[in-house]
Amino acid sequence: MPDDQHDHDPEVPAAPDGQQAPGADQENDKKEPPRQRRNTIRELSEEFEKATGRPAPGIATPGIYAATEALRQVLDSPSQRLLRDSLAARLSPSLTTFASALDGLGLDESLAARLSPSLTTFASALDGLDLRHLMPGGALSRNEAFRLAGSTLWERLQAVDPENWRGERLRRLYMLAVMEEGIPLVWTPSADVIRELLEAPDAPTRRKVLERQAPAVVEDCRTVLTDVARTDLASELDFLHDCLDSIGTGKYAAAQVLASSVLDTILRAMVRADPRLQNNKGGFTFNILAAQMPKATPDTLVGQFRAYCIHTSIHKAYEQYFGPPVPEEYNRHATAHAAGPTQITLANALAAVMLAVGLVRELEETQRPLSPAG
Repeated sequence: MPDDQHDHDPEVPAAPDGQQAPGADQENDKKEPPRQRRNTIRELSEEFEKATGRPAPGIATPGIYAATEALRQVLDSPSQRLLRDSLAARLSPSLTTFASALDGLGLDESLAARLSPSLTTFASALDGLDLRHLMPGGALSRNEAFRLAGSTLWERLQAVDPENWRGERLRRLYMLAVMEEGIPLVWTPSADVIRELLEAPDAPTRRKVLERQAPAVVEDCRTVLTDVARTDLASELDFLHDCLDSIGTGKYAAAQVLASSVLDTILRAMVRADPRLQNNKGGFTFNILAAQMPKATPDTLVGQFRAYCIHTSIHKAYEQYFGPPVPEEYNRHATAHAAGPTQITLANALAAVMLAVGLVRELEETQRPLSPAG
């Protein structure tokens, strides 16, 4: 694949996070209708702290619980239960509105029951739809999309979290600072390790925490990899297991270098499969890739937060390095071109492996297309 990125040449600055290059799609932007307002991570956290005087436990707020309870009460009439239990009702707000109208007319259940065959036919037709891109921030399988569509609001928010965050009282805004320092937190490590990282006072201490927790991090990464079944990532999975074996035997330099290569290989496979990520020669440049992979911020929408946090770690790993000085945090370029005790460390080896493991697990979740080199 053509490759216009040279490790020692300055790159063209990327467009601001989440924005396209100036002039792109201006006509479409003018015609696009206003979008419905949705909550950001910052707003949910602030709402909870204002209401309770306590730090926000993840993204939960009193309003979320109140809204969930209100929905349960509203959807508790005979005809609404019938429609709610059907697949079509889960996906079509208009059907729930129709059920409300039936209740208001005072009709008995028989009328709603007579609608059941047609609803079943409609649900069968929906079975053939591809809804992998229903949720923002990542694609979903059809079954997962159906399950989310029938869940409560709080369950939906929990479902878009990676498994290592679900049900845990983790402060998302503090986690952003850790990821911006170069320690990935999506899909791995465990919530207990994340809490210890959040309690550390500064970046050097956090790297020491990571090194002290190396055995737990390695085992957690192995567990995460067992959930990846994509055949087009089979080689990368084998290499990542090799990385974990190397860390376990004290050969963290080999793990850091190999994990960096795996990360770069996967990103290039993403570019080959998606013309939007390619330059005008069909090749790879990180500035073009970065413009399509916005970093997470306190203003990131809840449904996009998980994916954007992975982007944050990728941006950090690919920061320009022309050195000296050599960066102390994990850096893909410095790993390749400044091998020494400053960059090649156990903490950075763990960060490199965690990022690659998190990325392949995210690709399993979203089923984003890849085009391997061979």
